[in-house]
Amino acid sequence: MSEEIKRIDRTREAELRQESAVSTNLTGEQVFIRSCNTCHPGGRAGMGPALEGLDKKFPDDEALKSFLRAGKGMMPAQPREVVNDVELANLVAYLRTLNVPEK
Repeated sequence: MSEEIKRIDRTREAELRQESAVSTNLTGEQVFIRSCNTCHPGGRAGMGPALEGLDKKFPDDEALKSFLRAGKGMMPAQPREVVNDVELANLVAYLRTLNVPEK
């Protein structure tokens, strides 16, 4: 293996270690409490709307993830620097478990 390839491999390994050190991989509930609960307390209406009918508005996880990444109106975007991909998947799974009654 050439020295250049070894250097590239060492650099990539260091980058992966750094990425994993930064990642907190919070549970969906933890991300919800940190990022969502203030405006959607327990999934109910607060400063933001209730999260009822989430499955109807976002029938697949990718649509919901895209919405959360982009944000809307006063709802801030959740970029990867704030919520990594694992945490976003955890958040979506948690949101799907909320039992917010529809009106």
